[in-house]
Amino acid sequence: MTALKNVKLGKIANILNGLPDARQHELVYNVSSITYNFIQPNHLGIFNDIHSASEIKRQTPVSDGYLIRKNDIILKRLNPDVATLVREDAPNTTFSSNLIVIRVFKEYFPAYIACLLENQGIAWLNGNIVGSVAAVKSISVKALAALDIPAVTYAKQMALGRMWLLHKQRNRLLSDLLAEDQRLMAAVTKRVTADTREGK
Repeated sequence: MTALKNVKLGKIANILNGLPDARQHELVYNVSSITYNFIQPNHLGIFNDIHSASEIKRQTPVSDGYLIRKNDIILKRLNPDVATLVREDAPNTTFSSNLIVIRVFKEYFPAYIACLLENQGIAWLNGNIVGSVAAVKSISVKALAALDIPAVTYAKQMALGRMWLLHKQRNRLLSDLLAEDQRLMAAVTKRVTADTREGK
């Protein structure tokens, strides 16, 4: 059996740090300033979703390389726990310096890389951080670039990546169902206890 080859993440993707927040807020109330949507760590959900981004204003344009694109993968720099794959175009959107964006080359299926990062890569990174017993763990572009990625066929990448996306969707549906079930139980309980009080 032929051994599975690995490739370094840094060889198959551009890995970008976000712009420092201080630079993002250079000019807030100037008529000539440019407004951008701004993604921060607290905007990343657990179901591969991005909650409403905030807004920032800049006097000078953000470089195209720092604008979020479809198929970008976003990780938190501090205490990373999930990988977020951007599924749709996000016009005029940039990202915090507390986030890292991975932009995969065309030879690799982005959802496959996101799946590997979330299920294996983050655990490996957290386990190999110097001083990992500390409460706050920080990953770096250098550490990400050194990650080994199994170089499977594109068909296998698509299969695993799509399965990961379905897993995320299923978990979100189950979460919504549980929340609705809890609301129903609360409403029924309130109604029953109200009827009991009225019957006294």
